[in-house]
Amino acid sequence: MSVTRIDWHHFTGFGNGYTTIQVNLPAATLTAQTLLYGTDGGGAKIAGIKRYRRELSNGTHQEVDFAGDWGAWRPSIFDRVSSVTFAVATGSDQEAWVLARMDFFE
Repeated sequence: MSVTRIDWHHFTGFGNGYTTIQVNLPAATLTAQTLLYGTDGGGAKIAGIKRYRRELSNGTHQEVDFAGDWGAWRPSIFDRVSSVTFAVATGSDQEAWVLARMDFFE
């Protein structure tokens, strides 16, 4: 397998709660990962993959949701994917900057 394309996404979370971005795409074999590259304010902050949609071998799609709070999120996935939801969790008076990368394989 070789990497055929790399996509980058950037977003910011602020305040008490979750900030998400959902990337929908034609089904592709890829790895997706997140990087928390900057923060402001004290306390814990985390970035990860909250859910994704996998394409099964018969062409149907299955939602994979890392249910629960932010402790269940994954830092990376590798699968045949048609949607990825990246997320960041921040507390009150906190800000976090996230970089999400998707490497496409052929």
